[in-house]
Amino acid sequence: MRFMLSALVAALLALLAPQAASAKVKTLAERASLVHGIAGDDDYVFVTEPGIGVAKAGPRVVVLDRDNGRQKAALPAPPGGFKLPFTLRAPKRGRLVVLDVGGFPPQGPPTVYDYTYSERKGKFKARLTRTVAFAGLPLAFAEDVEVLPNGEYVVSESVFGGLWLIGRDGKIRPGLVPADPAAPLPGLGGCAFLGSNHTVGGLPFSAPDNFAPGAGSLAVRGDELYLSSTCMGGVQKVKLKTLRDSSRPAEERAKEIVTVAKRRYDLESLKGITFDPYNAKDPWIYAGDPFRLQLIRIHSRTGKRQVLSKDAKRLNFTVATAFLPPERKRGRSTLVTASDQEYRYAGLNPALTADQFKPPFIVAEYRPR
Repeated sequence: MRFMLSALVAALLALLAPQAASAKVKTLAERASLVHGIAGDDDYVFVTEPGIGVAKAGPRVVVLDRDNGRQKAALPAPPGGFKLPFTLRAPKRGRLVVLDVGGFPPQGPPTVYDYTYSERKGKFKARLTRTVAFAGLPLAFAEDVEVLPNGEYVVSESVFGGLWLIGRDGKIRPGLVPADPAAPLPGLGGCAFLGSNHTVGGLPFSAPDNFAPGAGSLAVRGDELYLSSTCMGGVQKVKLKTLRDSSRPAEERAKEIVTVAKRRYDLESLKGITFDPYNAKDPWIYAGDPFRLQLIRIHSRTGKRQVLSKDAKRLNFTVATAFLPPERKRGRSTLVTASDQEYRYAGLNPALTADQFKPPFIVAEYRPR
């Protein structure tokens, strides 16, 4: 009898425990050019094409039809053109935020562009409304931009290691930035690359200059900013009030960065971390796990991990994700992903003597169940 009760309790607990979603990843679009950043709304999916590797066109942001993945337009370039459009945010319908990192290797300051857009007579129209350039500031390579609940932006920098704030007035100020770039902040700066003899997707992999970047992908939920980096692995978080507190040295405030999920592998860099903004009760952080060519999620309170898909063809080094609003028929939000095969790029993988890209580059979609 006792055994039967124990078995019953175990079965009930198993039913109540969070389960990995079982929906498959599907291809939304196949692109001839390398893709990187992604965002979207009810009608469109926006994707950055940095112009690297087998690019068929220069750096640009393309506009895809959410329903069928077909290209509808390209975002009008800013004066002088895009240098390397990297990551995107669509904070609400009709607004798009573009982080241009200035080239690779960086050839200019990172710049954040704000666009408004609409559809008129069946044609996509967009207009550049604000430009914020980080000229003269100690940023070597900006990794991501996130829109905070109060309308401010935060930009991560991965070489010196820092989090910069852009006010609603467009003014830049340091959030968590080292006073001396040569002395990175704990939890934000880069570090020596861990381990050796790595293989990704059947190819050898090493890091340029044996360097693991610092502060990278960003996601906000409530009053906390979540971040990931190659140096730290896993996911960390910090209170927004800590980020904004200019009354204390950054070195002191950086100690308040908390680990959400510890590093699991020597080679780990979770990319495109995001929450589902259309489901406030969903506690999971969704992310690409690019070095294992898979999509995962991490419980934001317990740090527990679940693998959602190991579809290596469609998740071929996933570097960006974004949730789209629920469709009327399905009633659930959709997660879209961009995978750039960057482990096949000799510019980022010194273990290769030449690029080994395998086009097309895939924009995929995943519907949690």
